Amino acid sequence: MIYVLMSSLLTVLSMPGFLAGFLVWICLIPLLKAFNRRGPFWGALYGFVFYLLFILADLFWVLPVLTDNLPQVFSRFPSWVGVFVFILMGIVEAFPFAGFGFVYGLAERSIKKNPLREILFTASAYTFFEYLRGLGDMGFTGGRLSDALYRDTGVLQLASIGGSLGLTFLIVAVNVIGYRILRRSTRAYTKIAGLVLTICFISNLVALKLPPITSGEVSITAIQTNTSQDAKYSRTVYHLWSDIKPLLKATKDSVVVLPEDVFPVDIRGTVVENELIRIAQQNNLTVFMGTLLKDEDSVRNAVLAFDADGFKDSYSKVKLFPFVEKLPYEEVFGFLSFLKGMAYLAPGNEYSVFNIEGYPSLGVQICFESYFSEVSRQLVENGAQLLIVCTNDGWFAYNVALKQHFAKSVIRAVETHRQVIQVSNAGITGAVDPYGRIVKIAPLRETAVVQFDAFPSEMRTVSTTAGEYMAFVSAGILIVLLVFPGERSLSVRRRIWK
Repeated sequence: MIYVLMSSLLTVLSMPGFLAGFLVWICLIPLLKAFNRRGPFWGALYGFVFYLLFILADLFWVLPVLTDNLPQVFSRFPSWVGVFVFILMGIVEAFPFAGFGFVYGLAERSIKKNPLREILFTASAYTFFEYLRGLGDMGFTGGRLSDALYRDTGVLQLASIGGSLGLTFLIVAVNVIGYRILRRSTRAYTKIAGLVLTICFISNLVALKLPPITSGEVSITAIQTNTSQDAKYSRTVYHLWSDIKPLLKATKDSVVVLPEDVFPVDIRGTVVENELIRIAQQNNLTVFMGTLLKDEDSVRNAVLAFDADGFKDSYSKVKLFPFVEKLPYEEVFGFLSFLKGMAYLAPGNEYSVFNIEGYPSLGVQICFESYFSEVSRQLVENGAQLLIVCTNDGWFAYNVALKQHFAKSVIRAVETHRQVIQVSNAGITGAVDPYGRIVKIAPLRETAVVQFDAFPSEMRTVSTTAGEYMAFVSAGILIVLLVFPGERSLSVRRRIWK
């Protein structure tokens, strides 16, 4: 079990906001050693424990939200319940990796006889079960191995071909190569270090060869409001507006983007809307603002666009966050309905794009929608030349959470070859160019007004066109290698059938 703990620790330390991304190239080697000759059932247990420990440590910043922030703001449950919910979340996230450990243990003896089979099978198994973790009403992609590479611009370019799952496949394959070196070579640690250094050198070399960053013809203004959650849900809408109004008055001739959930109500038909339109007329502004959108029979988490003529258009969040914005699998998790925010929300029904004269077509994602490549891919399919992420990360007390969220914007930029501008309440507010290079960020946890040059793009990447095809490639490899396992010894057959 010590090797399982080592793998969990190394994987955590490789994630954004922790120690160093290069550790991801070796983080699974101890886990593979723990799997050695243990069979499918011990493999399932080790795979589950590995990911449970990893995800609870990696997402530690969720715990204070559940035990402090949500109970304080909404007063629906005691703090100790948040601990239970946090552990339950970890169990749900870790369950697919019991499947990874099981199939690895099932095929271990046969795949180890051939280096290529071992590499392909192990990388495919991990990638496929990682894909499964992101499916369904409770699907989540936080903690993907590919997140560790958000600063490694060179190797990150592969995301335009294989997406984040393609990067995950590559990472696991390198770990398997390292594990084989450890099993078979003298001076194994020196050779593994050389392998990692070679990858880092090639990545930096590729990064140096990328086209230089240039200036854009138009700019987009981001306003980081830095409004506390207590203030947002205790002050009147007009008091919240009084903090934002001077920032808008000082901005002229621009598209202005504010974070998600600036107001916890629909501001249409209010004094705030009237004053906003007047400022837009005087300063020639188009303003994107996160707020609720109320219809006759639904409430949606939305970004609304206003210009000199008034309310222009809106985008409603399609992928709602489980438990807080929607109740997944009510027959199973109905007892957790107390976790909801103001109310359960209705999902949007399309990935609509904003068209503003003189500006690139803008595709907006709200909060954790940036965790899913499907959203950015669909926006690009619908004509988005630039992607915007509006989020409210003011719930999170630790900067690790902010970095992990921003890392997703970096990967989405490379996958789609689109500039991504993320606008957050507390941070990170920043711009990423189509190659995944971080161009500019605002100071964290401060009120800030920042201008970003806009870089439109119409390029179609393989990742945009084919989606998460690496999941199906991985599934195909698994099926072939399980159905045609190659030579087996009699002892292996007996062990499997017992």
